[in-house]
Amino acid sequence: MKFLKTLLIFGFIALIFKPSLLAQYKEEAAQSGVGIPFFMMALHKQLGADLKHTQMLIMAEFMYDDLTFIKNDTLGYDADFELLAAVYNEKHNVVQTQTLSKKIHVPNFDLTNSRNKKVFLTIKMDLLPGKYQLFVKSTDINSNKNAQRKIDLNIQDFTKHPLFVSGLSFMKDATFDSSGNLSNFLPSFGNNFNLRSGHFYIYSDIYSAKTPEKIELRYLFSGMKGTVDLDTSIVFTTKKPITPVLFKVRKNLLKQNKYNLELTVKSSAGVVKKNQSFSFYWTEVPNTEADINAALSEMIYIMPEDSLDKYRKASLAEKKAFFKRFWKEHDPDPATRKNELKNEYFRRVNYANRQFSVMGQQGWLTDRGRILIKFGYPDDIERHPFELGTKPYEIWRYYSLRKIFVFEDETGFGDYRLDPAYLDMEFR
Repeated sequence: MKFLKTLLIFGFIALIFKPSLLAQYKEEAAQSGVGIPFFMMALHKQLGADLKHTQMLIMAEFMYDDLTFIKNDTLGYDADFELLAAVYNEKHNVVQTQTLSKKIHVPNFDLTNSRNKKVFLTIKMDLLPGKYQLFVKSTDINSNKNAQRKIDLNIQDFTKHPLFVSGLSFMKDATFDSSGNLSNFLPSFGNNFNLRSGHFYIYSDIYSAKTPEKIELRYLFSGMKGTVDLDTSIVFTTKKPITPVLFKVRKNLLKQNKYNLELTVKSSAGVVKKNQSFSFYWTEVPNTEADINAALSEMIYIMPEDSLDKYRKASLAEKKAFFKRFWKEHDPDPATRKNELKNEYFRRVNYANRQFSVMGQQGWLTDRGRILIKFGYPDDIERHPFELGTKPYEIWRYYSLRKIFVFEDETGFGDYRLDPAYLDMEFR
C-alpha cells in the first residue's frame, strides 16, 4: 500500500550534512503488532569442550505487544505461550526437539500493549557436524496463533582445522564465570544498536589444534566508504584447545551508520578471517543531535519549510519534542499502536539511501530518491542501461497516479537525474 500518495508536499530544499555521522531509522517487521506471537531470533554457536559437538543457542525475543494477555480472576493480566525448536537432518528426520513454556503476569492493561517490555527465551542444542534445517515456532496459547522461522545450518567439524573461529556474535552485555565460560549474556538481535553511549561485546570461540599456541586477533572496523574507525589487536597464548574471547567495544568510538567488522586470527598454523556487518539505528525519536538533525532534514518532503528552519536551530530537547509531536499529529490511525505513516515514510528514506546514494550524496537527496519518497514505489520501472547512442535511462510509471518520470544517467556513474521535460509532472 502506498501511504504517501495523498500527502500534501510542501516544497523542497537541498540540505547538506555529513551522512557518515547518522544512524538510520529501524523499520519494524511487518509481522509485529498484527496479533501473532512474532519474535526476533538470534543464533549463537559455541564450540563444544568435548571437541565433537557445537552448542547452538537459539534465542528469541518477544514484545509484550505481540502476546495475547487475558484478564485473570484476581488482579492483572496473563500471557501464556511456548517456543518450539526442532532440528532436521538432510533426510528430513528430526534430530532434536525442545519446547519451552512461558507465562507472564502484568498488573495493568497498559503493559499488555507495551512495545518496550520484552521477554527472552533461550534453547540450547548440542549438534554433531553436518547440514541441518532449524525450525522454530512460537505458539500463543491464549489465541492459538503461531509464528514460524526456518533456517539452514551448517555445523563444521572444527577439529579438522589447525585453526578455527566459531563466528562473531554481537552482545549488548555479557559475563564469564570463574571457569572462563560465557555464563550470562544479552544478544543483539539483528546486530543493531540504538544508542551511541555505553558499549557492546563481540564473542568468538578460537580453536587451536596446537596447545600452547600464540594467537593474534585483529579487530578492524570499516565504515561504508572503507574508512577505518577502529583497529585493535590482541595477543594471547592458549592453555587449552578452545579459548572463548570477549571483546568490549565502546560505542562512542564508532561515528558512522553501518560497519563491517573483520576479525583476523593468526597463529603458526595459518590465518583465518571472519566478517560481520552491524549498524546503528533509532526507533521512536532519534537520540543524538546528529541523528535528530538528519531525521528532520529528511522530512522536507512532508513538512513546511518554515517549521524546518525554526527547529534546525532549536535545542536537542525541543527538536525531539517537535519530532514526537509532529508524527503524533500525523498518525493516520491513532487507534493502532504503530504510526503507519511514519514507518512508511522513513522506510522509503532508508530504501532511497540504500539504492540511490551516489558520489557521497545520500539517496534521499537524489532525484530518484525524492520521487520515491513523495510518490511511493513505481508500479513499473523500465530500465535501459546499455543502448547504443543513448545514455543509461529509466522510466518510472505510476498508473494510478497517472504520472511518468524519466531519469537519465548523465555521468555514467549511476547519478540519475530527472529529465527536465518531466519536472512539471512532479507537481501536477
